[in-house]
Amino acid sequence: MEINADKIKMKLREIDPIKAYILLLLREKNFEAVKGKLWLQKEMFIILSNLDKLKNFLDFEPYFFGPHSESVDVALEQLEKSGLVRFEGNKISLTHEGEGLANVLASKASSENIELVREIKELLNDLSKDELLAFVYFTFPEMTKESLEIENIKRRRKKLALKLYRKGKISLAKAAEISGLSIEEFMSILRKEQIGVQINP
Repeated sequence: MEINADKIKMKLREIDPIKAYILLLLREKNFEAVKGKLWLQKEMFIILSNLDKLKNFLDFEPYFFGPHSESVDVALEQLEKSGLVRFEGNKISLTHEGEGLANVLASKASSENIELVREIKELLNDLSKDELLAFVYFTFPEMTKESLEIENIKRRRKKLALKLYRKGKISLAKAAEISGLSIEEFMSILRKEQIGVQINP
């Protein structure tokens, strides 16, 4: 089914940078759904944190589950009302019209920004809730001061660091940071668990 070009132009006028990056995020990995609002918030937080031009749009604050943006919630709600995004249970994906619009946005975006969005989605979108929070909490500790989950994640940080490392999601240095251990101490755990050291995770 073809999407009307005039309708796309009209929709494009409604798209601010936050909405644009939500659409681009949902487009990546062959339009794979984002697992839920928690994942969307964390993926958008890291994407926007890496884009200097969008620093003025950042309103992420420490919240019950780490960094949270009211603007992202509002943008997502508006995209759903516009018929560009849909929910299937907790999962968030693009409608057919949303896919068409996201493809237009991608054609106008820089290859570097598209690659950033792809890398963040590949890194975070298939993590469990606790793996996601462990990665975000120990990468951005300033965002944990309101967290309801921080003590639970701290208690399990070594196990979660091992899971992330085994999946090839993080480097040895990052795994040590998340675990709260030195690199040497973390390597000792790897040997005990018979997990090989990855050269380029």
